[in-house]
Amino acid sequence: MKITSYPVYWATLAFAAFCRMLPESGAACLGRVIGSGVWHFLPEHRKRRARVSLREYFGAAPEEAERILRASLERYGPMGVEGLRIPLIAEDVEKYIGYEADPEAEKAFASGKGGVLVTLHSGNWELFGLGMAHHVSAPFATLVRRQQFDAWDKLARKIRTVRVIYPDETRKLYRSVREGYFVNFLMDQGIHDVKDAVPAQFLGHTTGWTPAPATIARFFDVPILPMFIHQEPGERHIIRVHAPIRVAKTEDKDADLQEATQAIVSVFEEHIRKYPEDWNWLYSKWRDVVPGKR
Repeated sequence: MKITSYPVYWATLAFAAFCRMLPESGAACLGRVIGSGVWHFLPEHRKRRARVSLREYFGAAPEEAERILRASLERYGPMGVEGLRIPLIAEDVEKYIGYEADPEAEKAFASGKGGVLVTLHSGNWELFGLGMAHHVSAPFATLVRRQQFDAWDKLARKIRTVRVIYPDETRKLYRSVREGYFVNFLMDQGIHDVKDAVPAQFLGHTTGWTPAPATIARFFDVPILPMFIHQEPGERHIIRVHAPIRVAKTEDKDADLQEATQAIVSVFEEHIRKYPEDWNWLYSKWRDVVPGKR
């Protein structure tokens, strides 16, 4: 850990301890206050870009776009407080995190062969690890980018409670699937090199997506399971795992990857249209355009 990150680490630990001391009603109130701060203090140019995405790609009218964006940003307050209270949530997971899965997904989990999970920054994704570990017997890992500060990385590893894999740990990623793990990919982050992206139609426009989930599923002949988490009225979150997507293995590898990726993105789009407030509209996927594909 870098020396400069120690104050950040200890300050975060102190705030986490404070959040855990609060009763549920107090924690919920704090989350709402922080969420309101996120909305009011986020730079206007970032909100402006998100409004454009909502109007031009999602098709929302101006007033509806404003409502969705505000709800999307304000949820970060409650989400952050919940993340810091995960040790308390772990004491009664059933109370806070429910679970539903397609029957074929359940068969995949029970097979012992591992697989690929794909999702979005939608709902409180930090609860996936705790919820999946409680409801599913198969081992679970998540692929995440490193935090800005080493201190935050250390804290995040404690909170996530599952095997963490970083993008540069390719051997660990492949070894995990080989050992029967289901590895989760958050697929909606920007692509570093769009030349390597797979094109897929998303909300009516061609965008670039990482080929990694389909590539790994094809290599190991394991299923891809889309999953999402959504908070129902009240405090309980529900994890929903969709039917498996299989990657074909023909002589045209690029076509196989594109077909599977489009199937994934189509499920993503269906979820976003149902729960637009849950998604992070600051991620402008429409900037990830594959060269020659519009």
